[in-house]
Amino acid sequence: MSYSFPPPGGAPNANSPNLLRPYYSASDSPLQSYYNTTLTSSTLEEELAAQNELNSQTAAKELLSYGFVKYMTLAIAAPFEAGQTLLQVQYLPNDDGFNGDEQDLAEQAEREAANRRVLEIESERERDFYNDRTGSTIHQTSATSGYYTSQYGNLPSNSSRDAYGSPRDSGLISRYNEPSRYETPSVAPTDSAARSSVYDEESRPAYQMAPIEGGVWKAVTDLSKHPTEGWMSLWKGQYTNWIYEMLHLFAQPTLEATLNDTFDLYDDTIPLVHLDHVGPNIATMVTSHLVVGFILSPLELVRTRLIVQTANPLQRKYSGMINCFSTIISEEGVSALWGGVNLFPTLIYHTLTPLMANSIPLIIDRVFKLSAADSPVLYSLAELGLNTIELLIRLPIETVRKRLQIQIQSQGRAPSSGSKKYRTVVETRKRPYVGMVDCVYRIIKEEGGHHKRVSKASSGSSSSTSRPWYSAWGVRGLYTGLGMHLTSNAALFAVGAVTNLQDEGDDW
Repeated sequence: MSYSFPPPGGAPNANSPNLLRPYYSASDSPLQSYYNTTLTSSTLEEELAAQNELNSQTAAKELLSYGFVKYMTLAIAAPFEAGQTLLQVQYLPNDDGFNGDEQDLAEQAEREAANRRVLEIESERERDFYNDRTGSTIHQTSATSGYYTSQYGNLPSNSSRDAYGSPRDSGLISRYNEPSRYETPSVAPTDSAARSSVYDEESRPAYQMAPIEGGVWKAVTDLSKHPTEGWMSLWKGQYTNWIYEMLHLFAQPTLEATLNDTFDLYDDTIPLVHLDHVGPNIATMVTSHLVVGFILSPLELVRTRLIVQTANPLQRKYSGMINCFSTIISEEGVSALWGGVNLFPTLIYHTLTPLMANSIPLIIDRVFKLSAADSPVLYSLAELGLNTIELLIRLPIETVRKRLQIQIQSQGRAPSSGSKKYRTVVETRKRPYVGMVDCVYRIIKEEGGHHKRVSKASSGSSSSTSRPWYSAWGVRGLYTGLGMHLTSNAALFAVGAVTNLQDEGDDW
C-alpha cells in the first residue's frame, strides 16, 4: 500500500487530482445552491406561463368552435321557432265579433252607423245640387236622417258654391270626411276602409299575413311566400337568441356552482338521480335558472318583438336588437324590460321549466322504479308521457308570455313625434291584456268555436269554416304548435327505445 503526501511547504499541487472530489456534491455549496434554485424557479415560471398561454389559446378555440356550432344549430331551428311564435301571438277571434266582447260589438256598430251617415250626407249633397239646378223648392231626405225643408230662396248662394255647384264648406260634411275615430287600429294609415273582421281580406294591410289556419310548417311557408317578408324573415331575432343562449350557458352553471359551494352541497356535475337528498341541489338549480333567466329576460322580449314585427321598411318600428333596446327604454321606460305585465310570467316560466325538465329522471327512477338498463321500452314510454305532460303545462305559459311581450307598455307616456306604431306581420289583439290571468281568460273566451271569413270573390259575404273538435273547449289558442312538439317527442322516444335495445343486445 502506498500513500501520497502533499509536497513540502503545504501547498497542494494544482496538477495532482483531488482525493475528495468523488465525495463532492454541488448542492453542498450554498452559493451554488442559490444560483441553481434561482435558475430553476425562473425556468419553471416560464414553463407555467407558456402552459397557461397554451391553455388560454385552446380554451378560446374551443369557445369559438362551440359558439359557431351553437349559432348554426339555432339557425336550423330558427324558422320553426319563428313560425311557432307567430302562431302563438296571432289573434283568431270567433264569430262573436272583432275582439270578442260587448264593447267591441258596440264600437263596431258605431263605426257602421258613422259610415251610413256619411253615405246619407253624400246623397243629400247630390239632391241639393239637383234641386238647385231644376228650381225645386222643397226636398225631402230619407226617414233615417230626418226631414229638412228649404225654400228656393234660402238655398246657399252661388258665392258659397264651387264651380260644380257643390257647397264650398260644410261643417257637417267636413267632420265626416275626416278619418273616423272608430277606425280599427290594425288598418294602415293609407287604408280608408274600416275593418269589421280580421278575416276581411279586402281591408287587410299589405304588410300583414292572412290568418294562419294550420301548424308550424304552414306558418313557415306562408311567411316565406309573403311579398313583404320573404325567406329572410325566417331568421328574424336569431342573433338575439344566440346572444341569450351563450350568456345563459356561462352564467347559469357558474351561479349554480357558486351556490353549491356556499351551502357545501354536492358537485353540480353529479346527476340528481345519484344523490341521496336532492332537495337542496334542486333548490340551487332552480334558483340559478330563475335569477339568470330574469336578468336575461330583456333579450327574450326583444327577440319576440323582432320576430312578430313586419319586415316592411316603411312600417317597421325596430331596425335591430340595439335599436329595439333603445326604443323601448325611451318610449316605455327601463322598467318595461323587466317589469310590468311581463314580470309574473317571466318568474313562473323560468321556475317551472327547469324544475319540470330536471324532475323527469327523478320521477322515473324513484316513483316508477324503472331503469333504462333493465326496462328500456318502459323507461322510454314513461319519459314520453312525462315529457308530454310537461309540454301541456309549459306551452300555455309560453303563449301567454309572448302575447304580453308584444304589448307596448306606454304607462301613460305620450308617443314622440317620430315614433312609429308597432305593426305586426300577423293580426294581434289591439286591446291590451291586463295580466296573465286575463290573457288566459280572453284566449279561452274569444278564440274558440268557428271562424268567419270574408273573401274578395263573395264581395263581403261571410262563410264559417269548421275547426278541429278540440276547439270547442276554447283552449286551442293556448296550445298552438303542440303538434310539432308531440312529433319531436315521438321521434326522440323511437330513437331512445332503439338505442336502449341495441345496448341491451350488445350486453348479451
